[in-house]
Amino acid sequence: MFRLTIPLVAGIFVSDHFFQGALPVLVSGTGILGCLIGLIVLMKWQGYLSRWLFGGMVFMFLFCVGALLLQQKWQRVDYEWSSGKNMYQGVIVDVPQEKAKTYLCKLRIDKEMSERGMVPVNRMILVYIMKDSLSVNLRCGDHLNFYTRISTPEREVIPGEFDYAAYLFRQQISGTAVIFPGYWQWTGKKSALTWKQRAGVWREKILDSYRKWGFSGDEFAVLSALTVGYKEELSEDLRETYQVAGVSHILALSGMHIAVLWGLLCWILRPLDRSCLLRWVKCGIIVLLLWTFAFLVGLPPSVIRAVVMCMLMTAARAAGERTLSLNTLSVAAFFMLLYNPFYLFDTGFQLSFLAVLSILFIYPVISRCWRVRHPVPRYIWGIVAVSLAAQLGTAPVVIYKFAYFPVYFLPANLVVAPLVLVIIYGTVASFVLSPFTVLHIWVVKGLNGVLRLLNDSMQWVGDLPVSHSGDIHLSLLQVGILYVLLFVVLSYLLSPSRKTLITVLCGINLFIGFSGCLYYMKEESFQLILAHSQVKVSPQKDVWQQDSIYHYKGMNICVLVDNRWRSRSVDSLLDIDYMYLCKGFKGKIAPLQKIFKIRKVILDASLGGYRLNLLKDECRGLGLDYIDMSPKGSYRILL
Repeated sequence: MFRLTIPLVAGIFVSDHFFQGALPVLVSGTGILGCLIGLIVLMKWQGYLSRWLFGGMVFMFLFCVGALLLQQKWQRVDYEWSSGKNMYQGVIVDVPQEKAKTYLCKLRIDKEMSERGMVPVNRMILVYIMKDSLSVNLRCGDHLNFYTRISTPEREVIPGEFDYAAYLFRQQISGTAVIFPGYWQWTGKKSALTWKQRAGVWREKILDSYRKWGFSGDEFAVLSALTVGYKEELSEDLRETYQVAGVSHILALSGMHIAVLWGLLCWILRPLDRSCLLRWVKCGIIVLLLWTFAFLVGLPPSVIRAVVMCMLMTAARAAGERTLSLNTLSVAAFFMLLYNPFYLFDTGFQLSFLAVLSILFIYPVISRCWRVRHPVPRYIWGIVAVSLAAQLGTAPVVIYKFAYFPVYFLPANLVVAPLVLVIIYGTVASFVLSPFTVLHIWVVKGLNGVLRLLNDSMQWVGDLPVSHSGDIHLSLLQVGILYVLLFVVLSYLLSPSRKTLITVLCGINLFIGFSGCLYYMKEESFQLILAHSQVKVSPQKDVWQQDSIYHYKGMNICVLVDNRWRSRSVDSLLDIDYMYLCKGFKGKIAPLQKIFKIRKVILDASLGGYRLNLLKDECRGLGLDYIDMSPKGSYRILL
C-alpha cells in the first residue's frame, strides 16, 4: 500500500506547485484513461511478464488520479467575484465565532446578483459581520441576503510570512468579506443542519458546560483545546508558551488524544473480548464512538488520520492481529488524500504522519539502548523514547516550517504526558458524575488544579535560559538531505559497519558543505514590498520612517491611511517616488500635488470599490501613473 500512496502524493504535489488549477481536467482524465487501457492490455495479453511496465502504468495511473483530484478541488474553490459591491444570498454553515467587534461566520454563497438576475454560485466564504442588536441572534443554518464586496484571497505574500491566502484556499474558502449593519437581512428561513453542523452545535453545548462549571481564563482555553479542539480562547502568549516548551501539539487534537480515548474505550469494553462475535461488536461500538468524536471536533486531518488508524487497529484485534505497520499507516493516508487532496499541504497532517512513522522506525532503535525491568522506570523510559522518536522525525519539518526548535522538549513532554491523561480522563469523569453534585464539584476542582499546574509548568519551562533555538532557516533540499542522513544513521545503529559509518560521515559533510554553499551563494537583492498599508524590505532590513514617509536607499514612499497632510503647506515640493494610498485616506490627490512631487501612485487592495474607482479616475485626469494592487495584494520594487 505504501508503494501505491507515493504516486498519488506525487501527482497532488506536482499539480499544486506547477499548475494550481490551470491544467485542464481533460489532460488528467486522458492520462487516467490511457493508463487504464494500457493496464487492461498488459493483464490480458502479457500477464505479469513485463512487471516493470505494469508497475509504471500503475504509477502513472495513480499520479494522474492525484492530479485530477486536485484540479477538481481547485475548480470548486476558484471563483472570480464582482470587483465592486454586489447582492448575494447565502447560508451560515458553521457556528458563528464571536470576535471583539464582529461575528466570524462561514457562509455558503448560493446565489449572486448579475445582469441575468440571481445566478447560482455554490462557494464558501468567510464573513465578518459587525456586531449589532441583530447579529447576536445569528445561528448555524440561517439564510441571509446581504450587500458587500467579496475579495478573493491574495496569493502573493511577503517572504517569510504566513501565506494566509493559500491557507484559506486549501480550506476551500473562495473569498472574504465584511458586512456592516443595515446591509444584511435575515430571510426567516433555516436550513436543516448537516451532521457536521449538528456536531458544532453540540460542541458549543459542551463549552457552555465548562463555563457553568467555573472554568475560565487560561484553564478554560487549554481544556477546550485539549478535549474538543476549540482554540479560539487561546491567547497569543499562551500559544507561544506551549510552542517554546515544545508541547504545542497537545493544543491541537491529534493522535495522542485519540489514542487516549481509544485506550479508555478498549478498557471499558474489555468484557466483550470473550468471543469472536462480541469482539466485532466491540469493534463496531469503538469505531462509531471515535467517528462521533471526530465529527464533534470538526474533522481536522490529524484526528481523521488517528481515527482511521485506531479503526484499523481495532479491526485487526477483532481478527486476531495486533501489529501496526507501515501499510496500515499508508492505507489511512491513501484514503484521506482521495477524500481531500488538500490534506497533503496541511501542517498538522504532515507532522502527524511523520510522528507515527518516526515512532514505527526510530522508537525501536531508541528503546533498545536501555532495557528496564521495573514497571515505573520502564513507563518513564517509554515516554522518553516515544518523545525522542517523534521529535527527531519531525524536527526537520518543524525547523523548515517555523524556523525554531524547542530545546527542552524532553522534560516538557515528561511533565505533559501524565497531566494530559489526567485531564482527559478527569473531563470524562466530570460528565459521568454530573448528577452527583458533591463528587462532581470535587472532580471539577481537581481538574482546575491540574490545568493550572500544566500552564504554570509550561510557563516555567519557557522561562528557562535558551528555551528555544530561533531563527533557523532550512531549504527544502536541506530537509531532504537531513532525512536521508537520519535514515543512514538508523541503518548504522541497527547494523554497525565500517561502510555504513563512512556513509554517515560523508552525509554529514555533504549537509555542512551544501549549507555553506547556500549561505555564501545567497543573493542579496533587496526588495521593497508594499502590502497591508506597510512598507517592508526583503531580506529583512530596517527602513527609516518619519511621519508617514519611508526612506530607504534614496527612495521615498509616502503611506497615507488618514488625512494628516490636508492643511499643511511647504516652501518647496517634497520628492515622493511612490504615493501609497490605503484605506482611511478620504481626500483627493490634487491637493497632495501642492505638497509633493508625485512620480507614481499605488492604490492599496484595502480601498473600497467605489473609492478605488474615484482615485483611478483622478489619476487619469491628472496624468499620474498608478498601480492597482487589488489583483495581487502587494507591490514589489527590486532595488
